[in-house]
Amino acid sequence: MARIYARSAFALAEQQGAAESLQEELEELVKQLDKEPALENFLTSPLVEIGERQQMLDRLFAGQMSEILLDTLQVMNRKGRSGLVRALAEAYRQEFEERTGRITVTVRTAVALSESLRQQLLEATSRFTGREASLMETVDETLIGGMILLVGDQKIDSSVAKELRQLEARFLDRASMESRKDETYFVGSSSE
Repeated sequence: MARIYARSAFALAEQQGAAESLQEELEELVKQLDKEPALENFLTSPLVEIGERQQMLDRLFAGQMSEILLDTLQVMNRKGRSGLVRALAEAYRQEFEERTGRITVTVRTAVALSESLRQQLLEATSRFTGREASLMETVDETLIGGMILLVGDQKIDSSVAKELRQLEARFLDRASMESRKDETYFVGSSSE
């Protein structure tokens, strides 16, 4: 459902030369929802009447966001779909990237990327995808080292944490095999 709203918003924004700025507005709106859970609760609550939500959206956002975004939020509200704001933002990002030949690559690393590595990743993912790549970076210390890349629906995990999990699994498999050998030996020994 969010994809339908995203396509409509994109078509309007593209006509007005505002497709990229609408993308940025939606990113900011999601950040605002992250910071203010009460706002998201207000948008998603079935206890809030449509008319009340419409008035509050106007009060909160009129003059603060583009008419295209506010109108989209109002239409979603009237249709009982105001809880799809995050889904709208993601669907719009996908539509925007598809239509403009861009792609967002999510990268998780144990430490912040150096500028040199960031540039190398951008160039490599652009070559790999054939699209203009941008990075969305997250620092996740649990990875210990290495990185995890999400490029479209592909995941590339070269983290130390993954290597340790695989090593642990191999040790457990080997230990299991060894214990079965010992069990066979003891079973065979007791029958003699």
